[in-house]
Amino acid sequence: MADIEKMVNFQEWAKDKSPLIKTAALEFALCPNDFLEVLEQMKAGERIEGYVPLPTIKEWLTLYRNHRKVYHGFTNSLRQLNDKLSEIIDFYELLMASLNSMRHMTSSELQEAVEKLTFEENREFFEQVKEQSKKIFELIMEDHLDDEEEPEESPDKEEEKRIRKLFQKPEVIFFIRVWLPCFLFYGDYPAFILRKARQGDEKAIEKLLRLDKSTLDDLQISEIFHQAAVAKARGKMSLMTKAIQSVPKNKIDIRRIKYLYGGLLSLISIAMGQKLKAVEIHDLFDAIARDTTGEEVDPDLIETPETFEKRLQRARDFWKIPLPKADKK
Repeated sequence: MADIEKMVNFQEWAKDKSPLIKTAALEFALCPNDFLEVLEQMKAGERIEGYVPLPTIKEWLTLYRNHRKVYHGFTNSLRQLNDKLSEIIDFYELLMASLNSMRHMTSSELQEAVEKLTFEENREFFEQVKEQSKKIFELIMEDHLDDEEEPEESPDKEEEKRIRKLFQKPEVIFFIRVWLPCFLFYGDYPAFILRKARQGDEKAIEKLLRLDKSTLDDLQISEIFHQAAVAKARGKMSLMTKAIQSVPKNKIDIRRIKYLYGGLLSLISIAMGQKLKAVEIHDLFDAIARDTTGEEVDPDLIETPETFEKRLQRARDFWKIPLPKADKK
């Protein structure tokens, strides 16, 4: 594994940070380019899960309401791939638990809540994340910095069959094709957009059909299209027809990805009671740029401090959208 000590600029940035913040910062600052590539494939409609049959339309549309089933089906499949992914998911869920606890709180309220924690409570939490953070930190280093490591052997036919079967699960396909791109492109959950579309919201209808053409088979959406065929509603029918033939309009670029990661890191630091200032997050990306490309600053984030802070605030707001309520039978 590559020596983390060689990342001298990141090490300098992280020297006074907690293990959890250090681990999250490394991951968020190293992976934006890889993540952008995946998002571009999603936006173009590529079948990144492979060309496997889709579930029946009835089961597919049911998944819009069963967000817990989708999430657990996807994460359980990933856990079965290997221990490394299982540990990363555990780490992610630990982060999300922290964020959920402060989703509706202001920064000052969060700071006050953290300050009220006893020494024993703080110590218990930090001990909980310390060992896990160390493991995830090492996994990240293996993935991103070990250029000299021998490539892994290709899986045998039985292993390939097992992996292929995991990614043919309806929940996995739905998560990759609908749930994740919906959240990242629109900042909303599929169930919310479907509900608005069923109520006749034209913007929601357009977003939905650009993302998932199968929703035209939803009874209420198909009825809206049917009624739009009359002369007075031709505009709506034209909008829906165009949306079916198109992909999501939202622009995705490397700068937006880095701001989203920066906003998420900011929220995590607030939840930990160690709020990172905007300038510290900017310094993180600059440090990673110096360590990985030799550039003095991150060329994607050349902004005035005021602009960077405003965009970081918007990125924090993106991650604060409410979770869907309990599924209805």
